[in-house]
Amino acid sequence: MGKLPETMKAIAVTAYGDKLRVITVPVPKPGINEVLVHVRASGFCSTDTHLLQGRQPLGTLPRVLGHETAGDIVELGPYVDDRWKIGDRVSLTVDVTCGACRFCRTGQTQLCKNMKRMGFERDGGHAEYVAVPTTNLVKVPETITYEQACILPDAVACTYHSIMAQGKLGMGQTIAILGAGGLGVHGVQIARQAGARVIATGRRPERLQAAEKYGAIAVNTNTQSLEDVVNEMTRGEGVDVVMDNIGNNASIKQGLGILRPGGKFLVVAYMEENFAVPAIPLFSKEFELIGCRASTRQDLVDVVRYVEEGVIEPVIGAYFDLEEVDQAVECLENGQMIGRIVFTRKEHYS
Repeated sequence: MGKLPETMKAIAVTAYGDKLRVITVPVPKPGINEVLVHVRASGFCSTDTHLLQGRQPLGTLPRVLGHETAGDIVELGPYVDDRWKIGDRVSLTVDVTCGACRFCRTGQTQLCKNMKRMGFERDGGHAEYVAVPTTNLVKVPETITYEQACILPDAVACTYHSIMAQGKLGMGQTIAILGAGGLGVHGVQIARQAGARVIATGRRPERLQAAEKYGAIAVNTNTQSLEDVVNEMTRGEGVDVVMDNIGNNASIKQGLGILRPGGKFLVVAYMEENFAVPAIPLFSKEFELIGCRASTRQDLVDVVRYVEEGVIEPVIGAYFDLEEVDQAVECLENGQMIGRIVFTRKEHYS
């Protein structure tokens, strides 16, 4: 390919509480065992707006956001081994880990003590180029589009990690997925693939229809009683697993109310800073309240294979150019779309 540009456009947090801005920054240089990826698509979710509000520290500003990324390798840094070539199509895991702490050594890289996350503590993929360690790369076949590939590290792999690794969902079990949005619609597919029955909740008919399309029993909590549906499906026992994609005190209370004794409650979202959990039901029924964060590289490898085999379909609700970040934020906040928002080149969606 030709000579790389010296500068690029990127979406960044320039000041907490301000707005996401498109800025011009230097194209990064790949370091030792890193590559430079030409970003073809990046996924946009509510976490990006949470970061704008300062809910998690980003270090020195401006910080380029973007933790769901796919593209092509266009430059190799020093000492990159021969597994990686210029032109390789890749998706990027979120966590840049140390490989040396006890968690990395035992395969729990999502708990690395020294991690720096893409789009959090280091610049991410809402840009034209991003530098990333080779340990964060997963090859993507030609049969998966860049737009599909970019949402796999978070919307799909994190959901997969939550349901399968943390929830240990199995055949014949029942899971209630609270919130049939960008995570929930993929959670339905993953849970059905595991052989489980799925109840998915929401308030928007279009999202509930999508959940039904992928095999869920959809419950409109504006007009239906979730408790009644669960009692009927489980003969009063309760569900084995609750996946909470809403993350407020109301969803915690509702989820615990439909959980069977010994069941698992997966905390995936965090709309509120603190949760109120009733103590007596927690210990008397031996509920497990489990935090779910990110995914491992193996999780991403797994979901890439599932998508390639047609087991999971990445669901994209809207496409925008980087320069259209204001429209993307508006789309995210009105919640009308089904699935994930993706930044990509206009010719890919116009």
